[in-house]
Amino acid sequence: MAASTVKCIFAAAIIASTALTPAFSATLVNGGVIHFRGAIVEDPCEISPAQHQFALSCPHQGRMQTTQVSYRDALRGHNPYPNIATVSMKYINPEKTLGVVQIDYR
Repeated sequence: MAASTVKCIFAAAIIASTALTPAFSATLVNGGVIHFRGAIVEDPCEISPAQHQFALSCPHQGRMQTTQVSYRDALRGHNPYPNIATVSMKYINPEKTLGVVQIDYR
């Protein structure tokens, strides 16, 4: 009977130590490395359209920088912020009166 009691106590001690080890190890770690996948995201550029051009305001080095882009420049693929976004434009009708300006963020 004493042997079975010792076995039960030993088994309970192993189960308890197995359950508590992860909790204690998390508090004892002084440093480590976090692996991360994805992107750190900034605010998007703001677009203010006008008749012959649009204002493109993008965050750059902690400040908003605004540049005027003509629709003709957008058709040519003019890129005022090459590290942030690519600007392009295409017409959606044969009369070339309706167009879509597309901004692809990097």
